[in-house]
Amino acid sequence: MPEGTSSAPHLANASTRTDVVSWGAQPEALAGNSQSSGRVLYKGPGGQPESGLWICTPGRWRLAIPRDELCYFVAGRADYLHDNGERVAIAPHTLVLFPAGWTGECTVHETLRNTYMLTAATSDAAGADPALADTGHGALPMAAPSLLEPLAQTNLVDWGLIPTMLEGASHASGKLLYKGSQGRSESGIWRCTPGRWACHVTRDEYCHFLAGRSTYVHESGEVIEIAPDTVAYFPQGWRGVCTVHETVTKVYMIH
Repeated sequence: MPEGTSSAPHLANASTRTDVVSWGAQPEALAGNSQSSGRVLYKGPGGQPESGLWICTPGRWRLAIPRDELCYFVAGRADYLHDNGERVAIAPHTLVLFPAGWTGECTVHETLRNTYMLTAATSDAAGADPALADTGHGALPMAAPSLLEPLAQTNLVDWGLIPTMLEGASHASGKLLYKGSQGRSESGIWRCTPGRWACHVTRDEYCHFLAGRSTYVHESGEVIEIAPDTVAYFPQGWRGVCTVHETVTKVYMIH
């Protein structure tokens, strides 16, 4: 089934795809002439939520994040400078959650490439519980919590056996980057060992798979093969069966 008509839209080889569309000059330029391009993976009613692939050439510009946005940067270097003085340095394999209302400047030093999820208008950022924002910086979360090299993380928390096992015994573990108020929004790292289990997606979920192999079979019979560097979007209500062949690690956002 073509990617665009899939029950869970997905792109293989996200880090090296070249079939992108020009999105023009980055608005509110301060220096240089950053040009954006990309590919939309999923867009909900009224354009919200949105997920896809984004590329931006060097330059410096103002920006304001309208809704919570998770970005997994696979290439390039940049600095995001919040208006409060906080700086987030971007290198390859950086995961960042920009909360709704984030304002500041971005300086792209080397062409950036990321996959992303921009949530719907209801934001959890303003009411987030600081204790649940796992930033590594103590009790007070950063304005934009970030994590470098998620695939190399070893201090994951055991999240137990997948509760809907059909065959084998898949165990999940992970690390939270951010959790919004009342748990409506969550992002981080997820790892799962081999096994086969029933899957029911209760909220929209963006996934960028970093390692491992798995097969998702939708209740319609559609087969979705997942390999390293596949980005996928599972809309709320998706049902099927997941078979993990080799331990999977992914970064994710649910909302």
